[in-house]
Amino acid sequence: MTTTDTATATKGLVLCAAQARWYDALAAVLTLGRDRSLRDRLAELAQLTPGESVLDVGCGTGSLALAAKRRVGDTGSVSGVDASLDMIALATRKATRAGAAVTFRVGTAERLPYADASLDAVMATLMLHHLPVPLRRDFAREARRVLRPGGRILTVDFSAPSAGLLARLHRRGGVSRDAMVALLRDAGFRPTTMGAVGIADLQYVVALSPAAGDAAPTSDEAPALRSLPAMARPDWIVVGVLAVAVAVHLAIGGQLAARVAWSAAGLLAAVALLAFVVVHLFGGGRMRH
Repeated sequence: MTTTDTATATKGLVLCAAQARWYDALAAVLTLGRDRSLRDRLAELAQLTPGESVLDVGCGTGSLALAAKRRVGDTGSVSGVDASLDMIALATRKATRAGAAVTFRVGTAERLPYADASLDAVMATLMLHHLPVPLRRDFAREARRVLRPGGRILTVDFSAPSAGLLARLHRRGGVSRDAMVALLRDAGFRPTTMGAVGIADLQYVVALSPAAGDAAPTSDEAPALRSLPAMARPDWIVVGVLAVAVAVHLAIGGQLAARVAWSAAGLLAAVALLAFVVVHLFGGGRMRH
């Protein structure tokens, strides 16, 4: 879609103010509390090292950019770009609270507001499916333009349109691993590794920007398959399952018991969920957003 009020004009999907406001809370719930672990895993896949300059495209509320900043340290630089003014505003406030020197700016994936060969790494996670196919090609070419020779790009997306919980946050879009490999190769990148991220049906591809004198990549060069182990489920899910089992058991006693049991279980679940979201969003101190 094209938007001009709360976003820079683009034909890609842009999240509105209401979606931006609840994005982090929904991510925490839909990943079953593993959103921080997922961001750390993505930053690791990008192979970030101290002193590097990194760009997060489609940065949303800036959580992955903050995780990247922890990896590149004070000597490195991290910036994020998103077409949504609301997302950039939230990301900027989050960086300020965390005391993190991360720069966020409004811009589109198909016209990155950065100089040629100015970056060491580009991350594009869960955003390709928001772009029509022609804009994906434009983005890939832009990513190669802004990367230094030998720089790398990380792309992550759902393997296909999915009905999973995490996919619901992203309108059930998807770009297959093979499609990401082909997209990057057509833009002149050399895909080196690919595989499963280890949560939902997320897949990743890492590719290198060619250095001077490198031969053009060919379809015969298959990237190495390196899938990550599945992320562990949090312990509190076991407690939730037991609570539901007890409620169901009590409900067998009769209609009144069922109503009381389900009402109590629902109230407890709502309180637990609220407490979890509040602690997740506002607890943990600096640099943990």
